[in-house]
Amino acid sequence: MDSRKIFYVTKNILSSGVDVTANQDEISDHETFQLEYNEKTKNWHIRTMQDKYWSLDSSGGIQANASKGPSSGLFTLEWLPEGSMAFKANNGKYVAAKKSGHLYANSDKVEDMEKFYFYLINRLTLVLKCDQGFVGYKSAASPKLECNKATYENIFIERSEKGLCLFKGNNGKYWNTNSDGTISVDSDTSQGFYIELREPSKLCIKTKDGNYLVAEKNGVFKVGGSDPTTATTWEY
Repeated sequence: MDSRKIFYVTKNILSSGVDVTANQDEISDHETFQLEYNEKTKNWHIRTMQDKYWSLDSSGGIQANASKGPSSGLFTLEWLPEGSMAFKANNGKYVAAKKSGHLYANSDKVEDMEKFYFYLINRLTLVLKCDQGFVGYKSAASPKLECNKATYENIFIERSEKGLCLFKGNNGKYWNTNSDGTISVDSDTSQGFYIELREPSKLCIKTKDGNYLVAEKNGVFKVGGSDPTTATTWEY
């Protein structure tokens, strides 16, 4: 059973710091963070709902007490094959959750306590677009999706366990992978996908098996390979 907890911001009464801990089971404003992209460094600042930014203290501990995005608070998001993610701090170390729940950037490799799950919670719907066009139905009579449409279809998001998202169409049906790898919106049962945020308005989508959704010639929208460098980056 996965015992991983949700990030939480708490006041440390023994110091002037505001600790970030991973010891909560429910998501509230305290467990919700905004990722802000730094175009120059290609890294991310992490801002709390209380308008404070993550930073590193001298011991590598994660604090949420900066009024502006500090250079010590830049993080690289590393997306892992099985659907989780890791944070690498600007000291070159990975962020890990200690037994107390406190977060420290002092790990040299990614093991269980360095893995976290990502949820895109400020969007109830997605609209996806690639170089060929929008993701939409092949035709009014077909539930199959293509990615060369002039108009878009709303994709409704439902949150599942361990970072998985469930995608549903206007017809109330879930996305389903066909035998040829294409995607249709015709299933009564849900198939989970992972969202990987790459830039402020761009993301990749990955199946539970670790394969990415890609755009192919003539608007084919399907499951491709597991190599992130060849994955289609979707505007959303």
